[in-house]
Amino acid sequence: MSEQNIIQNARKYVDNLRNVANENGLEDTDAWQLSLVSKAEKNTLKRNYQIAIVIELIPEVVRTFITEVKAAMTRAGGTFTRIGNLDFKTREMQYLVAYSNKRDK
Repeated sequence: MSEQNIIQNARKYVDNLRNVANENGLEDTDAWQLSLVSKAEKNTLKRNYQIAIVIELIPEVVRTFITEVKAAMTRAGGTFTRIGNLDFKTREMQYLVAYSNKRDK
């Protein structure tokens, strides 16, 4: 996958976050929590939060994708906080999960 495709997909992910926030009555000032997690952790987050947006990332694109997501969110005026460890060295499949603390189950 080219770097341009990674950047376009990251921007689509941020657009999706904005759309989901609007559909669920979240305010622009509500922060998204971003976590780069394993499959088991992803499943736990999806169970615990009503709003969880997940994308599967191969190790080769993680750094570029996350950098662009953070930049796109900043440009869009959205807020986010990152929790968890961003492990760029792993060779395993990882999942970027954005979720809202305001909507736990």
